Amino acid sequence: KPDEDGVVIDVNTLPGGNFAPYNEGITLVHEVGHWMGLYHTFQNGCNKAARKGDKVGDTPAVASPNFGCPPDDTDSCPGNKRQLKGNDLVHNYMDYGDDSCLTSFTYGQNKRMDRMWQKYRM
Repeated sequence: KPDEDGVVIDVNTLPGGNFAPYNEGITLVHEVGHWMGLYHTFQNGCNKAARKGDKVGDTPAVASPNFGCPPDDTDSCPGNKRQLKGNDLVHNYMDYGDDSCLTSFTYGQNKRMDRMWQKYRM
């Protein structure tokens, strides 16, 4: 129902709020990502087949949420033969890093959000 559709966040996650390190507004970006059809980058961990985890083909498997500001070379699923190889996307909005470290969606995530918008929001 339209009156039940939307995103809810705590005001303390907005700039100036007291939920540091989650008080720069990135919680809103993350939650709107869900509203637009995105899953967490760590969906189903290392055991997911390609595109089965977060349903985006250009996001490597991630074992579990990343917190804080992990190094760019973090690879929680090394040697996984069933999934796109690569380092964890530690700067991705759909992970759990500190707000100051989250800065991007992938091309595939942008395409998925666009498709979801066209199908369900237009």
